[in-house]
Amino acid sequence: MKKKDTIVGSVVIILIITVFFAINYFNSNPKKYTEKDIFIEDDVLDKDNNHVKEGKNKFMVEIKGEVKKPEVYIMSQGSIVKDIILEAGGITEKGDLSKINQAKKLRDGDCITVPSKEITTEVNKTFPQNNSLSKSGDEIININTASKEELMKLPGVGEVTAQKIIDYREKNGEFSSIEDLKKVDRIGDKTLEKFKDKIDVR
Repeated sequence: MKKKDTIVGSVVIILIITVFFAINYFNSNPKKYTEKDIFIEDDVLDKDNNHVKEGKNKFMVEIKGEVKKPEVYIMSQGSIVKDIILEAGGITEKGDLSKINQAKKLRDGDCITVPSKEITTEVNKTFPQNNSLSKSGDEIININTASKEELMKLPGVGEVTAQKIIDYREKNGEFSSIEDLKKVDRIGDKTLEKFKDKIDVR
C-alpha cells in the first residue's frame, strides 16, 4: 500500500512539473503579430467626434455658408463640390448655386462657401454690368479637363496648340501647375503670359 501511494505521489509530482514547464514555455514565446497588428492607420475625428480612418486617399475640406450642416468633412479622392454639398445636407432655402461649379474636383484644404440668394441679388442690383460672368473673356479654363474648343478661346492658342496641350495631357497626366504648360511644344513664356490669368489646373 505504501509503495502504491509512493507511485501515485510521484506521478502527481511529475504532472505538476510538466504543467509548470508547459506554462513557462508558452509564456516565454513571443506573440506572433500579424501585419494588421503592426501597421495601424492614423485616425481623425469627424464632426460627431467619432474616429474615422484617414488613409492615403482621404483629405479634409471645409464647407460653409448656406448649407444645412457647415463643417469640415473627410472626403475621398475624386470627390467633387457636389459631393460635399450633399455631405453637408444640401443647401438651405437661401442657398444660391448659380455661381458654384459643382463639378469641380476637391483638394485637401479647400474651403467651399455657398452664398445666399439675398447677397447675390444685392450685388446684381448694385453692379448690373457684372452680371455676365459667363462671357468667354471672364471664364477660368481648367487646362486639365478643357476640350480643344475651350482651349482655343485662350489668346494665342490655335487649333494646333490646343491639340498639343491635349496630347501632352493624355500622355503625361494632369498638369500640376500652370507653368507646366511651357513643357508643351509651341508654348513659351510670352505665350503663357497672354492667358495665364485665365487658366487653372484643378
